[in-house]
Amino acid sequence: MNQQSPAIPANARDVSMSMARVNLLAIPVAIVPVLLLGSLFVLVNGWSAVSQTVALFRKPVLLLAVLAGGVALHELLHAAAWAAYGQKPLTSITFGIHWPTLTPYAHCTVPLQADVYRLGALTPALLLGIIPSLLAIFAGIYWLFFPGLIFTIAAAGDFLVVWMLRGVRSTQMVQDHPDRAGCLVFDNTTSKGSPT
Repeated sequence: MNQQSPAIPANARDVSMSMARVNLLAIPVAIVPVLLLGSLFVLVNGWSAVSQTVALFRKPVLLLAVLAGGVALHELLHAAAWAAYGQKPLTSITFGIHWPTLTPYAHCTVPLQADVYRLGALTPALLLGIIPSLLAIFAGIYWLFFPGLIFTIAAAGDFLVVWMLRGVRSTQMVQDHPDRAGCLVFDNTTSKGSPT
């Protein structure tokens, strides 16, 4: 019989998977936005526009700066969204790197409503990935396409975590798992939505 980790409260359900598994599953998940956004880009702008999208890749220092800044901003956006929409202090968010998989993370240490958690989980994908990609496609700002695509792909793990929570009601309280990708779901909540 599996014993529950002492870090997991008795009234919580574990909805998570290992970081290594998430990184592995993120590969096929990332293929979807590559195909959809890439096809849409070519359909709207033609193949001739593709060469303009790779200009950033011809400047390695600029590319590294964009990637490093984007990774940091991705995690800060998680934190800002959870703090703002969940009305939690920024001190309730911790940052780090899961060294075995070299995965940066922002970790909310207090429970949030599931709808707030989902919004915070998807905010970086929207602001750094999808919106820049759509601006490249429909506004002709071609240089935004590859950064937008990269940061959409980088959010594949976030998409998986949100998918894992698909059966969780929006008002249920969830909390980042202390060691894995995913959440603890509190099934017993008070009328104000706090874990009992």
